[in-house]
Amino acid sequence: MANQLINRQDELLRKQAILQEARRTLKEEFVGLNEVIDKVVDAISSWYLFPDLQEKPVIVNLWGLTGVGKSSLVKRLSQLLQFEKRFYHFDIGEDGKGEYTIKTQLENIYDHENGFPVMLALDEFQHARTIDEAGIEMTERQHRIIWQLLDSGRFQIHRFSYGVSDLYNLMIDLNLHLMNGVKVTNGFVSEKAGLFRIRRMQNKVVDQADEKERKENIDLMFVPASYYEKIYDLARENFDSFLDVRAQLLELDGPGTVNFLREVLSFIKSPKEVDCSKGLVFVLGNLDEAYTMSKNLSSDIDADEFYRASLQINIPEIKDALQLRFRSEQIGRLGNTHIVYPSLSKKAFQAIIAMELDAIARKVHAAHGVTLKFQRSLHQLLYREGVYPTQGTRPVYTTIYQLVNARLGSLISEMITRSLTDCHIVFKASKKGVVCDFVHDGKRRHSVTFNQRFALDELRQSKCDDVQAITAVHEAGHAVLSVILMRSLPEVVYSTTAEVGNNGFSYTRYPWQYISRKEIIRRLAVTLGGHAAEELVFGKDNVTTGASGDVRSATEFAARLIRSCMMGSQIGHFNASSTLSQDSVFDHDHTVNREVREWLHQAMELARETLKQQETLLLQMANFLSDARELRKNQIKKMVAQFAVNFNMETLIENGDHLFYRNHLKQKVARPGSPKTERGALVHPEITLNMEKHSNA
Repeated sequence: MANQLINRQDELLRKQAILQEARRTLKEEFVGLNEVIDKVVDAISSWYLFPDLQEKPVIVNLWGLTGVGKSSLVKRLSQLLQFEKRFYHFDIGEDGKGEYTIKTQLENIYDHENGFPVMLALDEFQHARTIDEAGIEMTERQHRIIWQLLDSGRFQIHRFSYGVSDLYNLMIDLNLHLMNGVKVTNGFVSEKAGLFRIRRMQNKVVDQADEKERKENIDLMFVPASYYEKIYDLARENFDSFLDVRAQLLELDGPGTVNFLREVLSFIKSPKEVDCSKGLVFVLGNLDEAYTMSKNLSSDIDADEFYRASLQINIPEIKDALQLRFRSEQIGRLGNTHIVYPSLSKKAFQAIIAMELDAIARKVHAAHGVTLKFQRSLHQLLYREGVYPTQGTRPVYTTIYQLVNARLGSLISEMITRSLTDCHIVFKASKKGVVCDFVHDGKRRHSVTFNQRFALDELRQSKCDDVQAITAVHEAGHAVLSVILMRSLPEVVYSTTAEVGNNGFSYTRYPWQYISRKEIIRRLAVTLGGHAAEELVFGKDNVTTGASGDVRSATEFAARLIRSCMMGSQIGHFNASSTLSQDSVFDHDHTVNREVREWLHQAMELARETLKQQETLLLQMANFLSDARELRKNQIKKMVAQFAVNFNMETLIENGDHLFYRNHLKQKVARPGSPKTERGALVHPEITLNMEKHSNA
């Protein structure tokens, strides 16, 4: 016992060291994910250290935007834990393959790792949904086996059936031989051999036997030797090898052989029980319902803004998003270990670019002895051209490949043909493209320019045309109303963007996290402010169609609040008359629709009146944006201080945690005649809520 404990201690210390080294390595290789990595390692520690104590699989859910490193982190973790040969990756999003592909992969687990610790990754898990977009349960059952895996880790699959029909036909044929008087001893035909040979040749059970086979009586084997491996492949759990199959058959008579084949066929029809109860299962998915900002694909959105927004996503929000795709009992099977990936910050993107360039430089130097250097201008160019905050790292790596990797072959060739092998290569960005200087002893001896159109840079340039002027006025309208009506400064306003179909936008992050009735019309006015600003500056006849998205958003926002949130005059959840909405109230008299229109009219009038009052601020902001592509928060604040009319800068809201509700509650409790608290119990005229803490005793 003492030796066992010592050995167990040594094994435990070894595994702990591997686990901590994995934590360190992952943090080095995956930028901006330290907290995620700590949570992952902590979540799997018990499984890795004590897998024999596990009776059900450990489920770890990783949710995040595309391209943030979920799949690659899990794969790398399997390597660091020395589980790469026991790591199984399932792509739930593969169309057209479904359950067959999953079962085929699970065959490998059954054959090689059944009942032992394994790592599994269920990637693109959002596609395993069982509730459709309309909230109706789907009849598709192709992922049913996945839910069995997530429950107990034990499930049954049908055995691989290729070749079963051949074996069945052989059994029938051998049985007919016996009925015709053929006798078998130790696996060989001992009576009526001639009849057996003729019939076998007619039925083409085996190829025509040559003279050598006849002399050795191999063609008189009751079960042809070619079937040994087939029987072993179909029922290998029952045999040590195909030689074991041969040995057993060569001990049998005719009826015994037929019974042998019948038992093999019966076994083949029985299901296999795959045992992953000691497994570690990673569920990887993208939940757009939780990452609402993921639908904005603009490269102009500030990465840090997306990063801050993604940090606000919590576990209840993840579970709410899951309820739109899965049944409650299925969500329960996923457990409570939900790790939320943040989007990448600007600093993280910059670090990823630097790490990839360093990796390229090391690889080239190791392979060719050539030193590469990258100036800051190239780093900045790669960020501008490659970073789309909601799309993760994939566009970054693609851009690096196009601007750097794709040039290396021609640069090394140039170095050799021009006898520049004593130089190092310096990459830098220019307006025309990427410039590569061949430098020796601090002096440039040769230079190559790769002309390249930088699409995003071109799109971001100020055009100083009518479109930019229209956009400037439109976005300035949103910004002014955000400041005056909502007391919130926009983070940034753009009048030119790289996004196709979107000339500009104003981004404001309200510092409170709720919507009250008193602010609804104000919010709607901000949304409709672009149209109102165009009308005020250019006149009604010159208003453009650029506000179509704003109008749709305002209408949907108002309708949702009235129909679903009881913010209008009506009580209940309203819906259109439909067989799919039987749990709703129907707006047969169009009361809700009338209220939506009334709200929109009120909001439009408020927008017009406010912008008219703040026309100087509007024009100054629009004028600036007609020449420059962006206006930042600090610049907006200065303009508001200088040009806003009857506006107190101290009323701007920076922190929305204590605006009204908490203070109002405390004041109401403190008023004479309000219910009093006595020693932890809240006394009410009708009920008493016990709020005492339970002691551990």
